[in-house]
Amino acid sequence: MSIRLRGASARQSPAFRTGSAADTAECVALWVRACATRDGAAVAGVAERARPKFDHAESWIVAEETGAGIRGFVLATTPKRGLPTDPPDAAVVSLLAVAPDAQGRGLGRALLVSVAEELKHHGHKHAVLHVLTDNHPAVDLYRHEGWRPLGEPFQHSLLKRPAQTYALDLDSRAKG
Repeated sequence: MSIRLRGASARQSPAFRTGSAADTAECVALWVRACATRDGAAVAGVAERARPKFDHAESWIVAEETGAGIRGFVLATTPKRGLPTDPPDAAVVSLLAVAPDAQGRGLGRALLVSVAEELKHHGHKHAVLHVLTDNHPAVDLYRHEGWRPLGEPFQHSLLKRPAQTYALDLDSRAKG
C-alpha cells in the first residue's frame, strides 16, 4: 500500500508493508532515535525494552521509502503483553515511531489508522496504548483518532514520568 503524505510527492511517499524479522534492528534503531528526539537525549534501556516486543507482533507495519529505508513503523502485540491494568482482550499498540526528519507529514497518523484497521481485521474488538502525558503531539493524535483515556495516570517504569493508558473500541472506529 502506498499513501500520499502532506508535503510529499508520489516519489517520496513511503510504501507500507508488513514488518519482518529482517526489519527488527532498523526499527529498534528508529525507535531509539525517535525517543531521543522526544526526550532531548538518549535514555539507557530504551532499545532493550523495545527489542523483545517484536517477538510478539500481532500487527507490524513499516513505512519505507526507496533509498531512505524505514521512515516509520507501528507494532501491536497480542493481548496481555502490556500492563496488568490493560483490558485482557485488548491488543497493545506497543511502539509507534516516525523518523525525526519525517515527522509532521501525517505518517504517524497513517500508521496508527492502518494498525487499527489491521487489528480489527484480525478479530480484535479493543486496543490500548500507553503514552507519556507530556508527549502532547502524540496525545493529540490519539485523541483525534478516537482513542480515550482509560484508568488513572501512572509512572512510566523506565522514564519515571507520568503516562496514561488510552483505549480504542475498534468496532466503533471501523464504523466511524
